[in-house]
Amino acid sequence: MSNNDVDVAIIGGGVGGLATAVALNHAGIDAHVYEQAEAYGEVGGHLNIDEAAIAVLARWGLEDGFRKIACCMDGIQMKKLATGDDTFTVPFLDIGSLGVDDHERVGARICSSFLRADLLALLLDNIPKENVHIHHRLEKVENRGDRAIANFDNGKEVSASILIAADGVKSVARRLLDDVPPTPAYYSILRTMCRLDKLPDQLREFRLFFWDGSEFGDIMKGEPGVGLLTVPVRNGEFLSIDLQLQGGDLFDDCPPHDIPVERVMARYPDTIDPSVLTMIEERVEPIAAYPLFDRPVAETWVEGRIALLGDAAHSMRPNLGQGACQSIHDAGAIADAFAKHGLSHEALKAFEAERKPYTQSVVEAARKAPTNPKAYVPDAPKA
Repeated sequence: MSNNDVDVAIIGGGVGGLATAVALNHAGIDAHVYEQAEAYGEVGGHLNIDEAAIAVLARWGLEDGFRKIACCMDGIQMKKLATGDDTFTVPFLDIGSLGVDDHERVGARICSSFLRADLLALLLDNIPKENVHIHHRLEKVENRGDRAIANFDNGKEVSASILIAADGVKSVARRLLDDVPPTPAYYSILRTMCRLDKLPDQLREFRLFFWDGSEFGDIMKGEPGVGLLTVPVRNGEFLSIDLQLQGGDLFDDCPPHDIPVERVMARYPDTIDPSVLTMIEERVEPIAAYPLFDRPVAETWVEGRIALLGDAAHSMRPNLGQGACQSIHDAGAIADAFAKHGLSHEALKAFEAERKPYTQSVVEAARKAPTNPKAYVPDAPKA
């Protein structure tokens, strides 16, 4: 079988696409990934996943490799943005306690933080190199008899028994199924990173730190203030930094991977924890902006031999830390469906039937979830 005629073509080489390729190749299915980027690099900042998602990675022999790139965190430490004073510590609540319709996942959970680039590298190491095709920007997909066809801007046409569209919130392939476009959420995350040895000892603990700046907003006017969170990555050598901004200047006129620090800090109050200023001053990479978009869960995930997966089907806000988790669960579920039904339309519909209701609940809970963790603690001190 040539590279133009494959068992499974996966559009998009992010977490969902690569996890699916690992799962299928692990099951003996010849799955190929087609990624629009010209190379994989240090893009995307950090991600968090929980033990439920790690258990899926373990099915493919990846748990040990994942543990080596991740930092297991023991909870969330809340701090005042203005002073850096600690306010309270809270465990990571499981998603059933955060509004998701899952009564088996209540109470606390354990989360691990890592760089997106490190997880992608781990997944790539477990896919045959000849099955990963970069510089393939999708132009259109279609069903043609019992095959799915993908056409790319480099002139290549690929025929597959099954095509899985894992090409993100702005999915090109999803246009075949619906024409509902993504809409701006007017919420942006700015990301950078610094070395932990430049910071106070407390910040070297393996936990998520959240600096609460709600006192600088006005809830009655719909202004939530500003926030900032950090997590350890790369065995605690670095601290990954997320600056969270809603409304106002979202830097639309700036290069997305090099936001001027002066513009960023203009969104923050003059009085601020000195540790925050230090981590920004000591950053080891430019500040990159990741504006968020909302898109409803797709009404239909399957058309003939084509299926949506991950953010293409169910993009979600990061408030529950479930984007990467649910993409990994998708990969496990579609591999299970192929094991039961073969490479067939029936398998794709079984995958949709299992995953659509659950991810719908996660998307809705994430959209309603406050960005500030103290909202989940009734007796949390006021900022």
